[in-house]
Amino acid sequence: MNRLVLITAVFFMSIGSLAAQSADSSNVKKKKDYTVFGKTWYYEKYNDGTSSWQFETEEHNNYVSNNKPSKFSSDLEVDLGLNLWSPTDNAPQVKPWGSWNVNLNMVGTYKASKNFHLKTGIGASFYNFKLEDTDLIAVKTPSGISFEEFTEGRGTKSKISASYANISLVPTILTNDGKLRLGIGGYAGVRLGGRGKFVYDDASGDQQKIFEKSNMYASNFRYGGRAELGVGDFDLFFNYDFNELFESGKGPKLNAISFGVIFN
Repeated sequence: MNRLVLITAVFFMSIGSLAAQSADSSNVKKKKDYTVFGKTWYYEKYNDGTSSWQFETEEHNNYVSNNKPSKFSSDLEVDLGLNLWSPTDNAPQVKPWGSWNVNLNMVGTYKASKNFHLKTGIGASFYNFKLEDTDLIAVKTPSGISFEEFTEGRGTKSKISASYANISLVPTILTNDGKLRLGIGGYAGVRLGGRGKFVYDDASGDQQKIFEKSNMYASNFRYGGRAELGVGDFDLFFNYDFNELFESGKGPKLNAISFGVIFN
């Protein structure tokens, strides 16, 4: 009788253990394995934002684990979106489709509490502004940027681009389950480069390209406000540059706007 009770207890404990393992595995968002000096480390990140690690010891070939939720995590994020600039009478219209905004960021998140996280980031952003009027070419002159009508062929593409190294800080509030997230913060950056590109068809119908490889008077520094909205596994961003896109007196007075999707 005692043996039957013992077997029954072991059976139900095994079922409970398997159920717990199944629940844990369904909660895992990301897994990574690392091998350092012959020892394998296992890292798991869960849907609620917590994480754990464990490693295999060489002597006993078993696992030592630390399941205490970490307050800090890091990840690579990619912003992919569109650029616009604020309306002005002195600048041509920008075509959103083709005015790509790409940000590559290494992001660290400090989980102060279940409902409040602090995101910090460092990375690079690439601005592209595609003019609506493809016959307008951005010409760099000693006095500044001039948008001129191109008369030596039919324009097919006219763009200005700039790249920046940035840092960001975005305080974020979350619901208890982490499925809804709202962050409002800011960023600052220093310019890395810039150029102009104009593509046209000449009188023979052949495609030609004109590049202005020097900086197009884009501001050396940028800073602005950033908002992030997350629902489930889907995240959006919105950036607004408080500084003007061009150096003072070298171009029209306007501010850059970017919005799109965050991938991680």
